[in-house]
Amino acid sequence: MKPQYIVGLILISGFFQAAAQKTTLPFPRNFEKSYEKGIRNWDGTAGPNYWQNRSDYRINVSLNPKKKLVSGDEEVTYFNNSPDTLKMIRLKLQHDLYKKGGQRAEDLPVADITDGVKISGLQIDGAAVATQAQRRQNTFLDIRLAKPLAPKSSLKLNIAWEFTMPADENATRECICDPSTYFIPYFYPEIAVYDDLHGWASAPYNGLQEFYHDFSNYEVNITVPGGYQVWATGEWQNAAELLQPTYLHRWEKAHTATEVISICSEAEMKSGLVLKKAKKNIFRFKATEVPDFTFAVSDHYNWDATSVIVDDKTGRRTFVSAAYDTKSNDFKRVARIAADGIRLMSTWLPGYPFPYPCLTVFNGNDGMEYPMMINDASVSDDFVTGLTVHETAHTYMPFMMGINEQYYAWMDEGWANFFDHFLADSLEHKSSGIFGAGGFGNDWELPPMVPSRAMDSRSYGFAAYTRPQLAYVQLMDMLGYETFHKCLTTYMDRWKGKHPGPYEFFNTFNMVSGKNLDWYWKPWFFEFGYPDLNLTISKMDNAATGASYVAYIKRVGLLPVPVNLEVEYSDGTKETFYKTAECWKNSDQQVVQIPLEKNKTPVKATLGGKTIPDSRQKDNLWKLP
Repeated sequence: MKPQYIVGLILISGFFQAAAQKTTLPFPRNFEKSYEKGIRNWDGTAGPNYWQNRSDYRINVSLNPKKKLVSGDEEVTYFNNSPDTLKMIRLKLQHDLYKKGGQRAEDLPVADITDGVKISGLQIDGAAVATQAQRRQNTFLDIRLAKPLAPKSSLKLNIAWEFTMPADENATRECICDPSTYFIPYFYPEIAVYDDLHGWASAPYNGLQEFYHDFSNYEVNITVPGGYQVWATGEWQNAAELLQPTYLHRWEKAHTATEVISICSEAEMKSGLVLKKAKKNIFRFKATEVPDFTFAVSDHYNWDATSVIVDDKTGRRTFVSAAYDTKSNDFKRVARIAADGIRLMSTWLPGYPFPYPCLTVFNGNDGMEYPMMINDASVSDDFVTGLTVHETAHTYMPFMMGINEQYYAWMDEGWANFFDHFLADSLEHKSSGIFGAGGFGNDWELPPMVPSRAMDSRSYGFAAYTRPQLAYVQLMDMLGYETFHKCLTTYMDRWKGKHPGPYEFFNTFNMVSGKNLDWYWKPWFFEFGYPDLNLTISKMDNAATGASYVAYIKRVGLLPVPVNLEVEYSDGTKETFYKTAECWKNSDQQVVQIPLEKNKTPVKATLGGKTIPDSRQKDNLWKLP
């Protein structure tokens, strides 16, 4: 057994045994101090002593497409807002995923193995960092500080670095889509999160578990050869310096347009008329209070753009772009899909104004989100809407709300699945579906509260995506949209720009709904188990109800799910009975009885529904013997 699986099982079976006095849910001991110190409150709010650290990044980065070389330098101002004196600083060198000997969730092609990130300069507050003060392991570089960083103080870190992009077009996250098209995430040394729950973030980047970053400000200058367009996190600062007048006009018009505007086509890019003539260009971008920065480049991609109102009270708009290869026919719809999806997100689900001023969906090789940037492969026309809105929905979680995906990926991937299920259905009258529900009850299936970093890819996918998606779908059904929406937006208001943990989510929903939902949270998020209902119908003359037949729905599995019973009678009539998952709130309640219409004979009954998982469906059909 691998060590990370042992850790996950211990967390469930032993580490969580003692529950805190202020919650009936299993509660880890390492969280106790945060609540005792008033950093987090038991009602789901941030406490009076809540803190989080942050940084300001000034980055100069260059891309040499012929050499596949990314090089740069940065000045980072790091603010220690914690009450702790920090004796070290931890840097994330995420491109070291490709370094020989690196820790990876999946094997890589031999051609992708590199020397990782080469650091050519490293200073703190103007002084060079001695080699013996550096410890590099996996995707981290730990720096022992000559002068510890006191609370409420800051330091300046200067770094120069370079690395070679992976050769394989299907390389994890980082993408060379063709010889002149690149999607470049994880390109700069970044200070890891130091927080109140775990101290320094310690999960190496292995290509599977994703985000956990502090909220920071970025000023980034990106140098590329002439004729290359750049899309990036943040707002483009020098479009007027680089775009020719015709294309600048289109770009400016798209910022207030409701229709999709073609800023430039592949033919126009290849003509050399879009950008002003130069051997190289520097694109300048700014972004504030975001947890990461990513960019992409191409010398031939099409660029469509439009805008959408995201806040009816202020009229604030978001600028929405799609940059794509001409061969990707599905991407011709992407700018429209993203804009319409953002409108629904802002007004319906989650029903919270989209937080960013711009978003670019870039035609790469993945299905992966970044602040204001998305790397999406070209997919079938049936799947493009679900993929686009799923990745766009991540803007709320983990970006607007700084979710720790290394531990609790269900706190954002489950929500993105939930949103795209409903949004895709609303946009195109077809849901993106509930995928993989058949995984319930297998020996590899783990409860979501097992830390994501302890899971392999199969367990991770189910615990982060499928199980929480179903839990959220049934939660909204149980609470009703109005209460559910109030709970969700209150949670967002409280933790926007902060780092919520699981109990902030659970406790906010408990407090705002006015219901103690711990009976629901515990089986769905903490416990091993699966959903399974069993249907039988018996003839029973009952003077009190007048019913000739009674349906018995037995809860065989652990997870509470809704009861949806469709009955067909011998006279050709049909009847549907429905109860939300709350019918199982009483832990002693193992059977729900439903009296059928009196003086009628049922001939067929079916239990279940598209979004109601059941591990043994063959006992969900009853027919008159």
